[in-house]
Amino acid sequence: MSSGLASPQHKATKQLSSLSLSTVQCCDNVLQPSSHLSFAAASRLCGTHQTRWAFINNDPSGNSILASNIADDGTLTFGAAISAGGIGLHDKNTNANPNAIDGLFSQDAIKVVGGYLYTVNPGSNTIVMFKINPENPSDLTMIGQPVNSGGGGSSHARIIANLPLLTERFSCFKADPNKGLTAMHDAIRALPLNQTTPPSGPPGSASDIIFTPSHKLLASVKGLSKTQPGYIAEWAVDPASGQLSQDFVKNTISSPGMDPFGMTPIPGRDAILNADPAVGYAIWDLTTVPATSNVISVSGEMIICWTTYSASTQSFFLMDAGASVVTEVAVDESLQGSIVKQYQLATGSGPLDGAVGSVAGKDYLYVLAAGMASIDVFALPSKGGAEPVQTFNLNTAVNDMTPVSSKNLQGMAIYIVA
Repeated sequence: MSSGLASPQHKATKQLSSLSLSTVQCCDNVLQPSSHLSFAAASRLCGTHQTRWAFINNDPSGNSILASNIADDGTLTFGAAISAGGIGLHDKNTNANPNAIDGLFSQDAIKVVGGYLYTVNPGSNTIVMFKINPENPSDLTMIGQPVNSGGGGSSHARIIANLPLLTERFSCFKADPNKGLTAMHDAIRALPLNQTTPPSGPPGSASDIIFTPSHKLLASVKGLSKTQPGYIAEWAVDPASGQLSQDFVKNTISSPGMDPFGMTPIPGRDAILNADPAVGYAIWDLTTVPATSNVISVSGEMIICWTTYSASTQSFFLMDAGASVVTEVAVDESLQGSIVKQYQLATGSGPLDGAVGSVAGKDYLYVLAAGMASIDVFALPSKGGAEPVQTFNLNTAVNDMTPVSSKNLQGMAIYIVA
């Protein structure tokens, strides 16, 4: 194994150090890095050339971003391993083997918005910003230095807003194209999680944090028991200054829901789809105070925790790490959800984060199969018509350039240049 990862202050073309993050949320205003945090979450995917996909290895010996090239047919080839400037962390799993996959109990450990990539170093309590070279997107340059996330243990970082969810606080940051991330004034907020160091979970830990187009910041928190179900904390965001409300609205999930996990906004609506490993998923209407949830059970589900969305099929995709199943879901105009189709992956593949990218005019779904240290690629020609394209073996691809361990792999983000 190579020990000479590229310096975090410089561009790297051959090695990517693992970066361990809980959650990173990108906002549209990050496309203009000098502006305040904004509200449209998720990465911006456009065009068909110079396409890259990335995740972090979250390794305690050195966190790296692993980037791969995406061909016009959606298939992957390894691109680079880039040091994230810190170390990863595997949180204390109180439900399973301490070496179980999903070491951060979260979604969105890495995000791409515009020409920038953001991620976290959970073991270092830092978040970091990179400039993406549009001519060679595997070429990342760190902007500034990693900045303290404001907490300890694994952090939910939302590029501009960072939630060290497991330490009960999160901080908000501005992104500058020359200086990198700087803390905003009066931008530390708290969640009553009563966490340990290092963080423990999944019960009682935070899961995801996103901005919505309706000027809200949402953080999902898992429950502790049937009498202490989880909730989504909701802060108002001032559209002019980017400042958060001092207090949050506690939106408790309806029964039989229990553990709000990954969140994905529903396009065109003030609503989100939220994975829940206790039952399946929930659809939240955010137009009411508190927000209301419609909890939907998925037969045979074991650990549905991660979600993503395809604009071309207008479908959501839910990843179940226990059953090794991807479930395609449709949401109608009345915010009612229904299963379109389920796709069985290899037993033990343990799918975590997923991301959808439009390549050469076609959508492809990329799923981090952490249990087998691989990426499953699906073409999405139509609703209910996902077709397997490739299983990309990470150990073979990385070839000992940087540590790749199933128990640590996290996150998924896509960058596409027109």
